[in-house]
Amino acid sequence: MLYPASVMTHSSLPRLTTWLSDKKILLLMVILFACSLAVRLYKLDSQTLECEELYTIPAATGHQYVYLSIEANASQPAIPITTAQHRNLLKPEPGFGLRAVSGVLKRNVHLPLYFYFMHSWINWFGTSEWALRFPSALFGALTVVMIFSLGRELFNLFIGLVSSILLAFSPEQVYYSQQARMYPLLALLLVSSTYAMVLAMRRSAQVWPYLLYALISIAGLYTHYEYMFCLAAQTAYIWIASTSGRQNKYRWLLTQLMIAAAFMPWMLITLAQKKTSPEIIAWVSGSLTANMVVSESFTKIARLISVPELPLGWLSVVVSCFLLVLGAISLAADRSKFFLLASWIAFPIMGILLMDNLLGTRAISITRYWIVIAPALYLLFSLGLQRIKRPPLQIGLIAVLGGFILAAALLTAQGKLRSKPDRHKEMALFIDSQVTRPGNQVVLTEGLNALPLALGYYGQRDVKILRHKWLMDQSKQRSFQEITFGATEIQLLVSGPSRAAQLLEDNGFRLQGQLVQFGHVATAKYTLSPGTRPVSPTGGGRTP
Repeated sequence: MLYPASVMTHSSLPRLTTWLSDKKILLLMVILFACSLAVRLYKLDSQTLECEELYTIPAATGHQYVYLSIEANASQPAIPITTAQHRNLLKPEPGFGLRAVSGVLKRNVHLPLYFYFMHSWINWFGTSEWALRFPSALFGALTVVMIFSLGRELFNLFIGLVSSILLAFSPEQVYYSQQARMYPLLALLLVSSTYAMVLAMRRSAQVWPYLLYALISIAGLYTHYEYMFCLAAQTAYIWIASTSGRQNKYRWLLTQLMIAAAFMPWMLITLAQKKTSPEIIAWVSGSLTANMVVSESFTKIARLISVPELPLGWLSVVVSCFLLVLGAISLAADRSKFFLLASWIAFPIMGILLMDNLLGTRAISITRYWIVIAPALYLLFSLGLQRIKRPPLQIGLIAVLGGFILAAALLTAQGKLRSKPDRHKEMALFIDSQVTRPGNQVVLTEGLNALPLALGYYGQRDVKILRHKWLMDQSKQRSFQEITFGATEIQLLVSGPSRAAQLLEDNGFRLQGQLVQFGHVATAKYTLSPGTRPVSPTGGGRTP
């Protein structure tokens, strides 16, 4: 049975289900959407674009920004080498359509749907910080409406309302809804497909819920690879925990075959990416330990359901974890729904761990990959709150926790809590201030591909920008002096450990002054010693 009476008749806040009419429910949904969107639009462009947001622009405009040293013809100067040329990567141009976008994505590990959407969006509205981030804010607000509908359909109105409030004001949700990336769209599609799956089970005689579920699932698969683990959780629920798979097996089989067939073309592209993917994902490389997995799991879940950074934040962690456990206990009698929410949480985590072990990475430590489990956590949290049978205590907890996370959401939007780590605008303006003789000065970047893009997006001066990986490939055919255009001063930008500092010293350059730090990027000024004759690049291992 899909909706046990024990769940549907439980008393929660003055019998919401009896006094809210359909019109009032619609009004409530509009209010939730408006409030969640308003929070996400607040200070939307007050913080600099992060490195991943900068990647969105050339990928969506169809301009190649990834440089791989192992690709064919890597020794040829096929990448931009000036600020102006990098600035051109950030502009839509005639002739760079969706095919060009696909060409960019085939060289990295991203799926196309979000970038196809952003391709049109950028053509219409441009690449300002506000314009780039608005779709994510909209997707985040729509997810609030969808989890309200899912919670109401799967449980009752109380669960839908509380879970939507949590999703609307959670600082982690606000953070990613103010980022020009695909994660809010991924969450929206996941919640929507779960809602469509529940509708298909309730209305098994109708075809449209199955078709709706298939279309949303295909969109999810073309948004992010992590959706595959969520789809696996839904599939397990359909065939194992519910009776729907057995009772309507042909419809579900046809639906899932449709989903698999639609995604197969890009799976072939994914297999072709195997050659270059190790170089692309190297920035999250590292081994995993059991202690790290446990620590990361607790930390990430705590950040999704509470706000440990605020004063008395530890109390929000304790209360939220208690309500989460209480919700799981209250749902234990309903094995079908318990399986749905438990697999929604467990499958993505296990999937990330599996990929980490296969690829030698530590993606489990990256918060954005945990966003997909948040809706299930909020539903369990709401069930725990519903278990408290004293309405005054329920109302008090909702008011206190709601106010707490609303304050955290506003602080997050302002950059005062869980602020964005990059300071690309400050970095670019600093480099501008250092460029006094462009003919004799070069910027050398090492690490993230976003560094030249940041200079192109925020910088005003025109200066030559070289990437360390490209320089090393060029050194097989040309001298260091020729590659660097005979520059006597080099501004080094580094994110992470560096080999470029030793390279510069081996070629007669010496560090001048102190390092200047901009987020995770260090800038250093190197000048050529008088009478020094540069030699060929040799690499090295020193960090500036």
